[in-house]
Amino acid sequence: MFHSLMIFHIVISVLLIILVLLQFGKGAEAGLMSGGGGGDSTFTGSQQGNILGKMTTILAVLFLGNSILLAKIQSTKSSSSLLDGEAPIAAPLNNDAMIPTTQETKAPEATTEETKK
Repeated sequence: MFHSLMIFHIVISVLLIILVLLQFGKGAEAGLMSGGGGGDSTFTGSQQGNILGKMTTILAVLFLGNSILLAKIQSTKSSSSLLDGEAPIAAPLNNDAMIPTTQETKAPEATTEETKK
């Protein structure tokens, strides 16, 4: 079922892309499917825009519904993450922590006056 829904999703995506590209904006003089002004065109410009708009809306709703359904199926399929078995890696935040120190720091020696007391 998951694979058939994925194929359906791909078909919806391609059709949605094609429908959006076929439409023309409000400022454009003519779109790809404007009819060319011929008398034998079936739809006028306003009718064509309404039909393409309705088809785009239907395909967009199908696309969103199918996306939600696919996400729900995928989330129930696997309940664990790929990173669950990995051990956390502790790394220094800067380069200074990686430089080894060669000098040992000693506590200051007490003066002779303090040792006499």
